[in-house]
Amino acid sequence: MRVIAFFILALTSSAVFAGYDLHITRKAFWADEDGPTISISDWEKYIAQDPQITLDTKNTKNDFLVTLGTETFPIWFNPTLGELYTKNPSDDAIKKMIDVASRLGANAQGDDGELYPPAP
Repeated sequence: MRVIAFFILALTSSAVFAGYDLHITRKAFWADEDGPTISISDWEKYIAQDPQITLDTKNTKNDFLVTLGTETFPIWFNPTLGELYTKNPSDDAIKKMIDVASRLGANAQGDDGELYPPAP
């Protein structure tokens, strides 16, 4: 019975498959339509000097891979919103995203607008 209930919930709820995104943005809220953006030129200049970030050649021109020791995670450039993001980041990935945001003059921000690092 529990298995049947799980499948019914899975079919009717997008939350079952949802993840948590961490964004790098210059906007007050990452999903705002207006506000300062990160241009592809800004991003290309940044990745030219960061050897930990490489183009993900198996995907689109906006898909990149970040390698931190033994961990590799994706980071995507969204030209429509002028932001970068990753999904379900580890603690090390969060630290890297904060560093990248700082170097781009931006903020690391969660799905609900919370800033990283959190205010004390």
